[in-house]
Amino acid sequence: MIKLMYRGGAANLQLLAEEIRESPELDRYCTIEVTHRETQSSSLHHGQLAEIAISVAAGVVTNGLYDAIRDLIDRARDRGSVEPIEPIENENGE
Repeated sequence: MIKLMYRGGAANLQLLAEEIRESPELDRYCTIEVTHRETQSSSLHHGQLAEIAISVAAGVVTNGLYDAIRDLIDRARDRGSVEPIEPIENENGE
């Protein structure tokens, strides 16, 4: 599996996960997991942080599929901060 991981605001990443699930071409080949993270700041300015892991079944990654994921990530970045926390990787270490 190929995995993309990002960190950002929990609400924003939850919306990104919903957008991926609502896309028939992405929902068919991707699994999404959103994990909420504790923040050390008690300021209301900083919302709750989360991480999203988008896993794509090996052998189905095409330019079109990857572009569709990147477009949704770009839209999420327009809404707020979304930062990669790991490069694209193969879970088999390749």
